[in-house]
Amino acid sequence: MDMALNPGTERPIRLAFANLVVGQFRIPKHPGDRGLGTFNDGLTRSDKGDSERDSLEFRMRLSEIEKVAGVLVDRDGEFHSIGFVNERRTKLLVFLESPRFLSAVRRNESVSAVITTPELANAIRPELGVASCRQPRVAFAKLHNELARCGFYWKNFPTAIDPAAQVHPTAWIAERNVRIGAGSIVEPHATVLERCLIGESVVVGAGVVLGGVGFQTVRCAAEKMEMKHAGGLLVHDRVRILPGAVIATGVFHQPTSIGEDTRIGANAFVSHAVQAGSSVFIGHGAVINGNVTIGDDTWIGPGAVISQSLHIGERGFVSLGAVVIRDLAAGARVSGNFALPHRRLMRMIAGFGSGRR
Repeated sequence: MDMALNPGTERPIRLAFANLVVGQFRIPKHPGDRGLGTFNDGLTRSDKGDSERDSLEFRMRLSEIEKVAGVLVDRDGEFHSIGFVNERRTKLLVFLESPRFLSAVRRNESVSAVITTPELANAIRPELGVASCRQPRVAFAKLHNELARCGFYWKNFPTAIDPAAQVHPTAWIAERNVRIGAGSIVEPHATVLERCLIGESVVVGAGVVLGGVGFQTVRCAAEKMEMKHAGGLLVHDRVRILPGAVIATGVFHQPTSIGEDTRIGANAFVSHAVQAGSSVFIGHGAVINGNVTIGDDTWIGPGAVISQSLHIGERGFVSLGAVVIRDLAAGARVSGNFALPHRRLMRMIAGFGSGRR
């Protein structure tokens, strides 16, 4: 394992690679940035919008993926990205295996192509591309994993650590696809895996794992298939991540994003494609499941659990140990398992104590 000097300290730092590239960079300032270009150019999001960026670089047709996905193309169509039906990206390819979600496909104007069952194929809007098979979810997962392998989501670049950053000798930094900004500190035994962009003055605590994975398992009759986490992780300026926390990368083009001045507690887990705003507090041991959006200045208490794909409004308050299963409006305060408005829960508890029904 090669050694390099940590600039300014003359202390050797241990690296997972031979050639350390040192240089300046910047990452997007807004925690909601989802731009494909953020990762594909290795530096920062293009000023162009998602739509223009996607259309310039990533165009595919259903007829091109027929063999790898094991589908029959009923009506050819173009797509620029793939994802789940609740996502919003230009010309999105999704899968549909149950009529329960047909209305969601119809409502989502971002969808341009669908992998579905033969029985549901005729129900898809006529302007959308359609491919069919017996197991749409499995076909979708196979396609995603193959696209990840072929570089559809990401263009590799050499890891770069700013000269003013400090990396402990026992920390592990991937040899490619990592940026660490000026003034950031990576503490003992922390792990920074591929596709992580870390801003300035970030503290990555001891034993933290950046670029981990969450559950994204596809079950079929004979096997369980893991969908690759092919997206990235943005950690914006002045974030502090306490020891033992794990933050996953995105699964698709959408990166996980941790906004400026946010704090993440010890042993917390933040899953794929979470969008945490600025000055968010995520308490010790909290679990934030995939595709959750958390507004600015929100408090998530220790041990709280946020169910997947929810929106937590800005200035929210989720009490310690709460389990949230519904969207929360801005300024909402909830407690309990399952979480209820805090005052309502307190009145209920007071009623139990007094013997009232």
